[in-house]
Amino acid sequence: MLTGIRAVLFDLDGTLLDRHRSLELFIRDQWNRFVAGVHSVGQDEYVQTLIARDHAGYGPRGELFSDAVAHFGLPTPLADTLRRDFRAGFARACVLFPDALPTLRGLRAAGVSLGLITNGSVGMQTRKLECLELASLFDTVLISEAEGVHKPDPEIFRRALERLGVDADHACYVGNHPEVDVAGAKAAGLRAIWRRDPFFEPSASADAVIDGVGELL
Repeated sequence: MLTGIRAVLFDLDGTLLDRHRSLELFIRDQWNRFVAGVHSVGQDEYVQTLIARDHAGYGPRGELFSDAVAHFGLPTPLADTLRRDFRAGFARACVLFPDALPTLRGLRAAGVSLGLITNGSVGMQTRKLECLELASLFDTVLISEAEGVHKPDPEIFRRALERLGVDADHACYVGNHPEVDVAGAKAAGLRAIWRRDPFFEPSASADAVIDGVGELL
């Protein structure tokens, strides 16, 4: 799978970071902390509703809590409170897939350069990397807000390659979104490896398909 590859670039959410589990952990804790305001909604119903409306991180971020509050008939001001709580605390609830760290360390030990390209805000994505203690494992990290360009635009992939000093023929990108990750990487000339995600339809254009990043080793 990695024959001739000198650099492996990764997506963060849904690829290294178990976003579904992270979101569930955060929302259950949020329900407990704000039970006085949401007690009319059962915890499981609250959790599953927000997870469904989140659309694996691709739902309208600003509307997640306002839609949920309206759906449950809760006081409108509660939406802003829950949204601020998410922004302040979600990163601390984030967990990696079990094979993420061993894979990154194994690739580094093999002399492979590592990069990360993630869509999102600088504040949120940087906090995730800090809480997960990931940043030091990468030779370059590109966050879309800081770059002024986001996946699937090939430009953000080209910038990562330039900073790593590797051409596209000797690099691959690993991500869970068929269009944002796979199609974007291929448009930039990289090999694209799709980390299978049941939320999305299978990627027809991926050069390889894996069920977990540990298979890269």
